[in-house]
Amino acid sequence: MKRRPGFTLIELLVVIAIIAVLIAILLPAVQAAREAARATQCRNNLKQLALAMHNYHDRTNVLPPGWTARPLSHRQGWGWGAMLLPDLEQSALFQRLQFAELMTSPTNLPLLAHSIHSFVCPSNTYARTAMVIVQEPEIQTSDLPAMFLHPPPPKFYNMAKSDYAGVSGNADLAPQPDAGNGLLFRNSSVRFRDLTDGTSQTLLIGERRVSEWIRKDFSGNDLTYIDLTVWAGTLPWCSDSMWRVVGSCSTTPGSTTRVFPGFSSQHPGSTLFALADGSVRRISSNIDLNTWKALATRAGSETAAEF
Repeated sequence: MKRRPGFTLIELLVVIAIIAVLIAILLPAVQAAREAARATQCRNNLKQLALAMHNYHDRTNVLPPGWTARPLSHRQGWGWGAMLLPDLEQSALFQRLQFAELMTSPTNLPLLAHSIHSFVCPSNTYARTAMVIVQEPEIQTSDLPAMFLHPPPPKFYNMAKSDYAGVSGNADLAPQPDAGNGLLFRNSSVRFRDLTDGTSQTLLIGERRVSEWIRKDFSGNDLTYIDLTVWAGTLPWCSDSMWRVVGSCSTTPGSTTRVFPGFSSQHPGSTLFALADGSVRRISSNIDLNTWKALATRAGSETAAEF
């Protein structure tokens, strides 16, 4: 009886094992190539934002404010990202926004959830929009003791994320939001000639990933919050409102502490930044803290070592 040619069971298992080994070898290379492509797109986004900043400065002779402030409300105002819309090929959206009205007005509110490609890092796969919670305080309108008053229910606003925050400097803005020693803060009006440290030695915009963290409510239950940076601006009575558009270089990028108010990235080992001269640099998480803080200031007279 003539035997038919074919594979034995052992030969088949060997072939399968070889294929599995090849896949295991190739998969990291494919993933690395994809991450390199995503990092390139992120770099291009920062380059576009930096060029938009320069175009804005060419028109107005000043950089846009980190965020604008209304009287008696330093926690609300349009952000630098909204000011750059015409320079990011978003003139139609810019013209629809009513800057003289509240951000949460019926006209503006639907537009806050508009996702803009230039503000999205492809490595950060978190949803492009999220709900921002605003808890307004109780206003004393009666003679009842405070213990009998209840705060109004929270409001939820759907806002589009930004994976990039402006650099306010290296200090906490909470005590004095308009006293940043960087380039973008409350009602800032910094000009390039104010950068005595040099445009190639001053950070302008940096990456910030969306991350989740747990906080307990008044009943002791765990609640999941997200650190969401947005392009539109800051909302009144919103937690960390100012840090939703700008960031402080008080800790090195990629620190293991909570994201706000610092900078972080989904790219392994480093965070991308646009400098004031328009260049884009990778900055290691291991950068010297003093060098890092020196890069955040516009006129600190520090000497930033090689980074």
